[in-house]
Amino acid sequence: MPLYDEIWAMEGAQKIPGGSALNSARATNFMLKGLGNEGRVTYYGSIGKDEKGEVLAKDLSDNGITGNFYMDETAPTGTCAVLVQDQERTLVANLAAACNYNIDHLRANMDALKNAKLIYSTSFFITSNKEALLEVGKFASDNDVPFGFNLSAVFLIQFFSETVFAALEHADFVFANEDEADAFMDS
Repeated sequence: MPLYDEIWAMEGAQKIPGGSALNSARATNFMLKGLGNEGRVTYYGSIGKDEKGEVLAKDLSDNGITGNFYMDETAPTGTCAVLVQDQERTLVANLAAACNYNIDHLRANMDALKNAKLIYSTSFFITSNKEALLEVGKFASDNDVPFGFNLSAVFLIQFFSETVFAALEHADFVFANEDEADAFMDS
């Protein structure tokens, strides 16, 4: 049995569709729903044509989020095991299909962005498709849609600084923790 299956079988394990940007979309949806503004969140991403992808898409739909997914036929849906003890956590990720977002999917689905009141992305999307990230940022700038951009992780700033800086040119709001802000100042 692979390690991933062993983790899922652990007592108290929970299966929660997520990821950095998806968790932000879920939180936004929760808050908007509480204000009576349901069905306002659309999430773009890449999943595999498999059971995990179906579960993720169904969870979003069941919670009032529109999942606008590129269906990757070459890789399984990404997974991540998160182990939490007290206030410490560790993550073991298999990004798989999440790294294969297709720019043609974005271009075929730009209409969903035309009604956006806010667009949010993380720097993690650089590893999925940096061209798509920059195209969305440019769309936001060209159409006066506020663009929130999360620096996401120190390694992205260190190894992909050119793309991070290019995305920041379009950002109206920038999110970072202390370590990410320090890495940004050093870059």
